[in-house]
Amino acid sequence: MLMRALRDMNLPKFVYDDVPLFLGLINDLFPGLSCPRVRYPQFNDRVEAELAAAGLQVLTDAGEQVDKVIQLYETMMTRHTTMVVGQTGGGKSVIMQALARSQTKMGVNTKLFVVNPKAIRISELYGVLDPETRDWRDGLLSNIFREVNRPLAPGKDEARCSAGRPA
Repeated sequence: MLMRALRDMNLPKFVYDDVPLFLGLINDLFPGLSCPRVRYPQFNDRVEAELAAAGLQVLTDAGEQVDKVIQLYETMMTRHTTMVVGQTGGGKSVIMQALARSQTKMGVNTKLFVVNPKAIRISELYGVLDPETRDWRDGLLSNIFREVNRPLAPGKDEARCSAGRPA
């Protein structure tokens, strides 16, 4: 269980080239122990279908596209906040959109709030306290967080994700 927790909680943090090195370290710490990744049959199939429906080539190997969607899903289930970072054209938007569409198709309505933080001033992004009147003026993120955290109607299930998008 310890090996699996170390692997599954840290693997999403690594870039593709570092995955073999990390897995080698795990194998050194736990020699001879083999524990395959958990597969969510319905969810994995839905993710693959959503990627194919978007006209994308579906890559299922460890560290590849589908695995990254699953890693993001697992990370969001176990952490309070999540940040997806990477190079331009690295597939960040594809992964987030595939996760949102897959969850929505499986009955968990998921909304993405995409923000380009470089397009607005810091005070517009976070909010600002007027030094003279001491009035707080909400920023874009304050409004998004308020929307994301508003109570749902009874019996309604919905996932909300805020995504910062650098220019």
